[in-house]
Amino acid sequence: MKLNKSFYTLKNNLFFCIAAPVFLILFVVIYNPTFIFDSDWISGWGPKASFCLPIVAAIELVALLVSRGLICFLPSFHSLNRAEYLVWLIAEFVVSCLFVSLFLALYFHISYFSVVPKVLLVGLCLNIIPYTLYLLILTLHVCNHRIAQANMHIASLSKAADRSEPAMVRFNDDKGNLKLVVNASRVLYIESGGNYVTIVYDDNSSVVRNTIRNSLKAIEDICSASGLVRCHRSYFVNLSRIKVISRGSEGVFAEMDSDRVPRIPVSKTYAPGLLQLFSEA
Repeated sequence: MKLNKSFYTLKNNLFFCIAAPVFLILFVVIYNPTFIFDSDWISGWGPKASFCLPIVAAIELVALLVSRGLICFLPSFHSLNRAEYLVWLIAEFVVSCLFVSLFLALYFHISYFSVVPKVLLVGLCLNIIPYTLYLLILTLHVCNHRIAQANMHIASLSKAADRSEPAMVRFNDDKGNLKLVVNASRVLYIESGGNYVTIVYDDNSSVVRNTIRNSLKAIEDICSASGLVRCHRSYFVNLSRIKVISRGSEGVFAEMDSDRVPRIPVSKTYAPGLLQLFSEA
């Protein structure tokens, strides 16, 4: 599996280049590990630690900068998989330790080959924490990114499902008994007359009028949630089914996209809001 682009970003790699040497210095100074200062594998290391430690950290910094700089430009030529990236990290660590060993061998005038295994061992102990934390943080970032992408994909599928399967509107009478269930997209308008409301909707090639005992006020919330807009004290219209809104000497009327229904009157109170919604639809 190819690595996520987070592993190649300059910001992340530069952060690690700085964090690893800083961790090395802080760990040695604060924790004062006995396997460095009290060991006898390098004569005189303890008294000269204040000089050697910054040099060792600087060598690690330079090695990391070179290695991570190459990683940042690598995707232009080749994308690493997990195994290749692991080999790269191991090589990066080994090269860093080899240069540190060279410095210590020259500074303390001891055999280079006797220093290398001990520097590798100590370097492994000191670098296992920053390397592990860095990989865990990047892995967490990649997982969060994939979760966000999955959520976006789920949301898009949900929207597509909503578009392909229009919401159903349930109309009850004044006693709460279910009287009609119809697709919201099929409703043309709802008209009130006394204690009754008439739901007008199309059913393939015909227009159906279904009258139930209830009031517009009682079903107002259901209508608003289904895309139906109040245009008159006695009417709700389906905004998506309006073809034209016209103003004449007789007032404002909404013409629906079905020729089998009359024009719907729009009162002065609701006209501005309906015109605004219609213009934005």
